[in-house]
Amino acid sequence: MEHALDHRLMEVCLLRPRSLARLNNLLKKDMDARLGEALVQRGYTDFKLGDMSLVANIDVQGTINNELARKARITKQAMSKVVKNLEAAGYIYTRKHTTDARASVVFLTDKGKQLIIDTSACLAEIKKYYISLIGEKEMEKLIALLFQLNNSLHTF
Repeated sequence: MEHALDHRLMEVCLLRPRSLARLNNLLKKDMDARLGEALVQRGYTDFKLGDMSLVANIDVQGTINNELARKARITKQAMSKVVKNLEAAGYIYTRKHTTDARASVVFLTDKGKQLIIDTSACLAEIKKYYISLIGEKEMEKLIALLFQLNNSLHTF
């Protein structure tokens, strides 16, 4: 029995280098490391990269707190904590919703707007680096495939 189990485990281990989960995870870690370093170099020493999912989903005209939690794919409780931290750091501010007293609207401050602009510039540089590794056409294919897959998975 152990021998068969070991054999099956070995077969699974051989699949690891091309595992979608592993490849996605490694690319995400690389992008996060490069982006985190680039943002620190631009002076964003008080920003947690893990909070980017919330900041990146705030619309120019503001976003209702519940909608923001849904877009960021985090719980309302987790969002409340992140909002509090980002507000204290000066990246966002909140206002009560004009027609729904239970809701608040989250807005980017000028500091938050500049963070989004700087992040976009950093990501463009990271993309250039990746293009230097795989070429422009392959990068376009990769982006197109990821876009197609994400559109199929998410309706927002």
